[in-house]
Amino acid sequence: MHVAFRKIMLINPPAAIRLWEQHSENLGLGYLTAVLRQLGYQVTILDASLFRLGVSATLKRIRDQQPDVIGFRLLEVNLPHVINLVARLRRGGYSGHITAGGPAATMMESEILKLVPGLDSLMAGEGEETLPELLAALNSSGSPRPSGDPFTRILGLCYREGDAIRANGPRPLIEDLDALPFPARDTLPPILRWGRLPMVISSRGCDGHCIFCCPAAMYAKSPGPKWRPRSAGNVVEEIEDLQRRYNVSHLDFLDDNFFGRGEVGIRRAWDFLEELRRRDLRLKFSVECRVDNVEEDLFKALRDAGCVEVRLGIESGVQRILDRYGKGTTVEKNREVLFKLKEWGLPVKIGFIPFDPTLSFNELMQNAEFLRSVGNPEAFNYSKVGVAVGTPLERLFEKEGRLLKPKPWLREYTFDDPTVAFLWKVVNGYGMAKRAALKLADWWKVGLADLQALLRGESVR
Repeated sequence: MHVAFRKIMLINPPAAIRLWEQHSENLGLGYLTAVLRQLGYQVTILDASLFRLGVSATLKRIRDQQPDVIGFRLLEVNLPHVINLVARLRRGGYSGHITAGGPAATMMESEILKLVPGLDSLMAGEGEETLPELLAALNSSGSPRPSGDPFTRILGLCYREGDAIRANGPRPLIEDLDALPFPARDTLPPILRWGRLPMVISSRGCDGHCIFCCPAAMYAKSPGPKWRPRSAGNVVEEIEDLQRRYNVSHLDFLDDNFFGRGEVGIRRAWDFLEELRRRDLRLKFSVECRVDNVEEDLFKALRDAGCVEVRLGIESGVQRILDRYGKGTTVEKNREVLFKLKEWGLPVKIGFIPFDPTLSFNELMQNAEFLRSVGNPEAFNYSKVGVAVGTPLERLFEKEGRLLKPKPWLREYTFDDPTVAFLWKVVNGYGMAKRAALKLADWWKVGLADLQALLRGESVR
């Protein structure tokens, strides 16, 4: 087979994403890159969002590299930039294959191909098997445009065939995550230089039923178990690799739920602790989980092994809202768990959604009182409820007649109580000012770190 498509560029496009968040390493692109490099492809990661590249700077990087295939990671926040990038690439004469994957591609599927005329294909769901099959089919056909067999057999692929759009159906979720290589860490050196944490994904999915959750809605579109863990040994091998190559001593588990639910998840957590002990590994780490995962013996053992932060999706201090969101917990249970974690010496960050469109002013005050009663813990997310395309929440709001669609990829809504609506504007305005201040502080910090690296004679990306 003549290999015409060997140079691949995987791009996290420009977006209004907060650079100061420690979740700045894109492991999705890292996994795809590692898989393709095992197969002999030349792969470049271009994280335009991480490095704050605009559209023009991103285009220049692409044109300098001249990749045979381009793959974009699609989110609702970067879709306008992708539309612009693809249009300018095509106007500039780029004739290679352009594909896309990620949350927006998965949730909107063939609608994306209508919104972005220059896209040749998109991948719905996990891409570690779909993308290699797509590249093999392109090389088999010798053409950058998919047509006929073997493209029809690639599950998870939507593509253009002439004027028609074809969708091949969902690809089952990857069950054996241990079979995947560790993700490529091309962007980790600058992230460490900037004082941010490396990340590890030790499992995929969550078996909760929160109706606003985009990852849960994404995984529900593909056949397979809702929560899939890597083995404890495989996870600790990756940690050892990070320590050996990058001297990592503090990391963040980016799992939607580190524990899953039930005996399998609890057993894996204990196995993880045993692996750390057996290999005599010393590190600090943070985990994210549900309130109903918290159990005294296990969490004290996690603390003693180096856990320095637990992230919990508390969401609301109003029972009606917890029930509405499908959280499967109670206000009192949430309060009890927060107090227990404090008693056990485990710092907590919470996800909190103080504003819902059905919320009354009195319920808004209940949210404030709940936060006060538990000591106003730090929040990793504090906002009105977000409506992602394809989630059960979107369908609920549509049924309630409150859903607005300012753009094909955006969902907004109206508030029932005008006082709550006004207070959201006040809170949001304050939040925007705070984010702007943090952005300026972060740019200064990153720039200073790069300057110090240059003075030491190190390369800077």
